[in-house]
Amino acid sequence: MRSLSQQVPKWLGRLMALVGFFNVAANIFRPFKSAAHRLDNYTLVYVNSTAFSTSLISGLILMLLSFGISRRKRRAWNIAVIILAIGISAEAFRYRVHLEHVIVDLITLILLVVFRKEFYAKSDPATSKHPLLGLAIAFLTFFAIGVLLLLFRHSRAIVGTPSFVEILQTVLYGFVGITGPIKFASERISDTVFSTLLIFGIATITIPIWLFFRRVKPINQIDETDAKIIKEIVLKNPQSDSLSYFSTRLDKSVVWSNSKTAGQSYRVQNGVLLAAGDPFGHFSLWSEVMDKLIALADEYAWTLAVMGCSERAGELWIEKTGMTALHIGDEAVIVTRNFHLDGSAMKSVREMINKTKRLGYVAETKLVNQLTEEERAELKVKAVEWRYGAKERGFAMALDRFLSPIDDQELFVLARKEGKLMAFMTFSPWGKEGISLDRMLRSRDADTGVNELIITVATEYAAANKIARISLNFAAFRSIFEEADRISSGTILRFKRDVLRFFSKWVQIESLYRFNAKFQPEWNPRYLVYPSKTKLIEIGVAVSRAEGLI
Repeated sequence: MRSLSQQVPKWLGRLMALVGFFNVAANIFRPFKSAAHRLDNYTLVYVNSTAFSTSLISGLILMLLSFGISRRKRRAWNIAVIILAIGISAEAFRYRVHLEHVIVDLITLILLVVFRKEFYAKSDPATSKHPLLGLAIAFLTFFAIGVLLLLFRHSRAIVGTPSFVEILQTVLYGFVGITGPIKFASERISDTVFSTLLIFGIATITIPIWLFFRRVKPINQIDETDAKIIKEIVLKNPQSDSLSYFSTRLDKSVVWSNSKTAGQSYRVQNGVLLAAGDPFGHFSLWSEVMDKLIALADEYAWTLAVMGCSERAGELWIEKTGMTALHIGDEAVIVTRNFHLDGSAMKSVREMINKTKRLGYVAETKLVNQLTEEERAELKVKAVEWRYGAKERGFAMALDRFLSPIDDQELFVLARKEGKLMAFMTFSPWGKEGISLDRMLRSRDADTGVNELIITVATEYAAANKIARISLNFAAFRSIFEEADRISSGTILRFKRDVLRFFSKWVQIESLYRFNAKFQPEWNPRYLVYPSKTKLIEIGVAVSRAEGLI
């Protein structure tokens, strides 16, 4: 059982979200109003207007800060304490004092101070900046609140019956400090409304400016120099994992061993530190690398998870952290010395290959430095064209670049029909004696069987060049399909298979398994290592975003 103090940030985050919501609601909707009256003589009009605006905006800020509070962020704690103090102080200058809100804000402030040691985590470094998106969101948010203020909070003080267009105009003009077409019965209310709208307008501009100038490079993000170091480590290490080469992606970050001869690639998505595959480098250094990654996650209060690791790495993670491993699928690995097209098991592959050859298909292998300039230009065009508008995917099991000088050992297998390029695959190096499938692209006009031809030619090339293993990458939930196909499978297992078939309409799940299974590969299990079941949805979203699925 976790201690009470360890649970405090989560509950304080929820409390702050509620406090912020009701502070906003109390300033907009009359049903939420409950206030003690103050004498007008004691409160200057402009002071009351400023106090009203401050109270409303502080509520918005508290709602935004609630997520950071729940994640133990020290900066969120610092800002929350200041905002709560300002909000409480602002109430003292209101025409109507919301005593219940002052009490709740004060209790929240006291709890934050009492449990201040629980808020130690550093703020997340920004990974991207979208000033135009920030401008749009800020404008729509503040504009909507401005409209609600006129429709609900101050509707009784409006002179006449303005149209909805006039309401929109008033809010829009107020953002730039201009009095709109709507008139109010009270000067105090008029000043309050227009000062609030002006503050909203200033905030709308301030947010995108902050987004534009903030730091955008994640911590420990690799550059081309780091990528070359990782590449050298991976190629020299006979124990390298089939996914290790993908640690050279330039959109990842890396923690290094003290000697910088081993490391672990990762990315932070939505507060989840998502490690990719196994650590690279010698196994003796894995423990040191894992300790550094654990410390980094704790420093920023990130949820630590590992995507697609091997059984060996999963066991070490569990030993160190007590986390849980979930079998999420299997990697198909062709052992080249065992591969042949003879026998009944390979009948379908053999027939597909013979068919494509009769249709005039020819496949050839080329290392990246053997490609002509014309071929490079053609491949770049086809790589974009054959994605058919889909965004580039990949995190743990694909590169983020194409035809880069870094990847001088990348293998291309090109399939042509009567001289026209119809499909191609690329394979990245896997240690000293293996290759891993990176890209698999084809024209919609390509005939069935072209992929079988390419993989067979790649296998023949591998066998001739002392390459012992070819990874065809990952088949998610393979065991469910395999076991559900047996006549002895139960209802629950078949139901799981049918659910996966449904999702296969959008994401290749069953088709990828069926295709890989044709080649009679070895199946190496891959795991998701996670801290608790309550974090699975959060981690699932992070994985989906990292892989480009959402």
